[in-house]
Amino acid sequence: MALADGALVYEKTSGLTADSATCQLSTNISTLIPALRTIGLSYHPYFDEPEVVASQNNISFYWAACRLAAYYNRYSTDHLDYPAREPVIKPAVAFLQKTARSGDNFLPQEMLAKTAEPVTLLGFYEGFPIFDDRHGFAKLLSRLGIHVDQHEVMISTPLDEHAETVANLGRRLETKLLISPLYKKNRVVFPSDPRLLRELKLDSHV
Repeated sequence: MALADGALVYEKTSGLTADSATCQLSTNISTLIPALRTIGLSYHPYFDEPEVVASQNNISFYWAACRLAAYYNRYSTDHLDYPAREPVIKPAVAFLQKTARSGDNFLPQEMLAKTAEPVTLLGFYEGFPIFDDRHGFAKLLSRLGIHVDQHEVMISTPLDEHAETVANLGRRLETKLLISPLYKKNRVVFPSDPRLLRELKLDSHV
């Protein structure tokens, strides 16, 4: 995963070695793979392939079936509360290490299961559709969108060509509401602040 500069943790940790590493409480390969590499634990070279690494900044990678989607279908921690994540993360890390001894078919090519789930449209703001991020995968299926869950509000696009449109809306909301978001590549992430929910007319939904 990258901030607005587009640099990935994978790239920033290239050549680093350590006896231990601390990761976010997640199964995302954006930090697990750099952590394994840094502490010298092996995994399948698939996770070092340029297009697989680049997928961390390019969600449209999942518009086609792939082994990385199959991994997340089995080990995703998305939308799990923190206490429920450890029982998923431990087998995910064990699986990643096991892949070092596996052939190329260590996982089947699959579509992300979430893409088959229905999405929930909550409304519109300045032409942007607003989705309940707890249902489906509108971040991938919608070219532009505002995605809301109990913790954050994300404005995002899977396409680089719309990145400035996303950033511009983020800056307008930041100026109007005096709420500081986190600007990442192709997305702007706000905390789920009551002022923002009122602005989006969502205070009765979330």
